[in-house]
Amino acid sequence: MINKITSFTLILLINIQVSLYANQSSHKIEYLVNEKIITNYDIAQHFAINSILEMIQITDETKDFFYKKTVNQLINLKLKQIKIDEYNVLIEEEQKDYYEDYFFKSKNLDKKKVFEIIKLNNLDIKILREIINTSIAWEKLTSGLFFRTISISENEITELINKDASLSKEAAKRMVVNRQIALKSEKFLRDLKSETNIEKR
Repeated sequence: MINKITSFTLILLINIQVSLYANQSSHKIEYLVNEKIITNYDIAQHFAINSILEMIQITDETKDFFYKKTVNQLINLKLKQIKIDEYNVLIEEEQKDYYEDYFFKSKNLDKKKVFEIIKLNNLDIKILREIINTSIAWEKLTSGLFFRTISISENEITELINKDASLSKEAAKRMVVNRQIALKSEKFLRDLKSETNIEKR
């Protein structure tokens, strides 16, 4: 696995902005997504943890943009959780380590180093696991909802193989399927957001 965060770690650990955002102890409600709440503590923790997962150095110039991005990601997280609960999508306890490894590999991140950074910055590990579990459960949900609704053409498969000769036909087919499911998932989330009562407190 390519380790993208080795040189990034020291930059992050001395980044004062992340610590300032993440070490709030109050739990003031900032947003309501239907009945689910988002507090300033949630925003602060997600702000810091997402900066680690996305390998972004927070500066005075980027903090406002990343704050707004974090709020939007948190709203999306709550929307996903609403549907995950509605469809009763569960991750079996014995599969959690597998899915956790899959999450980090899919982002090309070193799992051990990410956990080290989280610990060194006194961040909430439960929130990282919430992000991971929601991501995996949402993928399971949308795959189940949309797998039978997609159609794949031979041209799409051939185009991928032409771009990467190392791909087998089966691997190219899986990539096309995943791409189409991802597109339907994004539209599903947009539609869900437009139908949901999102209130800023």
